[in-house]
Amino acid sequence: MKKVRLEFTPDQYQKLVETLFLGGWVSNTTHQDLDEDFEALRDHVYHYYKEAGMEGLIEENQEIGYKDLNVDYESTLLSRYIEPYDEQVFWEKLAEKLSDRELVNMEGPISVPLNEAQILKKLALEEEIEEDLHINGLQHVKWERK
Repeated sequence: MKKVRLEFTPDQYQKLVETLFLGGWVSNTTHQDLDEDFEALRDHVYHYYKEAGMEGLIEENQEIGYKDLNVDYESTLLSRYIEPYDEQVFWEKLAEKLSDRELVNMEGPISVPLNEAQILKKLALEEEIEEDLHINGLQHVKWERK
């Protein structure tokens, strides 16, 4: 197999490690089984952690030969990147789903894909809902038990 050789500064290597952690988190969080190719790549990159001076950030379990991020470092990455991402996506998806529901309530059954007029209405609804959610949070969101 042909190999590609890359060189990184320690800072670039650390960003690569962070990117792999975040990508793995996104990839593996939504699936029952780990993405083995992704895990193999992560393991290969983590193999060089000592050369990059990341001894305090990546730890090695000698018994099973597994390397992983230190719990505090992992927690820092989750709070810096994943939590704000989840928060933003939650509100965006909520506005999108509520606008879909409101469009059906206004127009009845809608065509798929949406026609141009429906797209414009949906976008206007999303904008209105996003603004309301920003101001009022979940206060105006209702769920009814059937």
